[in-house]
Amino acid sequence: MSDLALRPFNTSGYEILDDGIARGEVVIWSVAPVRPGIGDEMLVESGGRPYDVAIEEIRTFKGGWSAKGRARPA
Repeated sequence: MSDLALRPFNTSGYEILDDGIARGEVVIWSVAPVRPGIGDEMLVESGGRPYDVAIEEIRTFKGGWSAKGRARPA
């Protein structure tokens, strides 16, 4: 039996959840060993537009991390 909601982890090593980007909210999660710090900025593209994302919260889990960030147009 196949579940279409399950998919392999992104080959880049990062998954960006940008459903809330219009409200300035982005979640990034990864299994990469290097994680961002609070206040770090990342450039994220969504809908063909660039956004600066400032990391506000980081959580770790076995094998990876997730980060919440505040997004604004770059």
